[in-house]
Amino acid sequence: MRAAVVLGLLVVTGCSGGPEPVPGEETATVAGQRVWCAGEGPAVVLVHGIGEDASSAQWLDVERALAGDARVCRYDRPGTGASDAPGTGGRGADALDAELDTVVEHAAGAGPVVLVAHSFGGYPARVHAGRHPDRVAGLVLVDALDPSVGVVRGTGAADLRSVEMGEEALDLADVEAAAAAVTELSADLPLAVLSRGQGLSAEWTAAQDRLAALVEGTQVTVVDAGHQVPTEAPDAVVDAVRSVLPGG
Repeated sequence: MRAAVVLGLLVVTGCSGGPEPVPGEETATVAGQRVWCAGEGPAVVLVHGIGEDASSAQWLDVERALAGDARVCRYDRPGTGASDAPGTGGRGADALDAELDTVVEHAAGAGPVVLVAHSFGGYPARVHAGRHPDRVAGLVLVDALDPSVGVVRGTGAADLRSVEMGEEALDLADVEAAAAAVTELSADLPLAVLSRGQGLSAEWTAAQDRLAALVEGTQVTVVDAGHQVPTEAPDAVVDAVRSVLPGG
């Protein structure tokens, strides 16, 4: 049963009755996705995980803390949070990358962006960094999924069709294959890998090492946090983002 324990934690729950809105936060709808941005400075885009109640609300504390240093944007993918369900099913890696690209453009214009991704969100962020190396100025992977574990073992689901994803209607096999194809990233990409310190398995620990090996990145274990690092230890995420911000 270890596989179910490895990351039955991958499923992200929303923040019902959660923290107060971020001061100065503005919202827009971009390519069918609800996007919230606050602050000024280098662009940061926050990418959430997967699950029946997954949404970008998990990033509110991180967004609030970083808004004094950067233009921080979070977004709900189609079929999650405040975004409508996608018009078609079977959305694979190309669709996720195109959707993320519109958010990056909204956040950064033609400039570079720092991607911060939790859990399953590590897949689209990894693909985007691999496909658009001149747009991604930094990458922070927060207890992110690695293909060596995979989304089935990560969630404890019976198979890909059983993975809870709300109304996202994703082709998870295609998304996972695209993430696995990114075996290394640009050598000069600043990378920070944050890993939980609680509820670990040898498989998950080895997967975090593989993420750090995508480029010679820094790796930090958040000792007192479980998988939900963005809500359990937002300060650790903030410190990691600041470490990779341009000029940071």
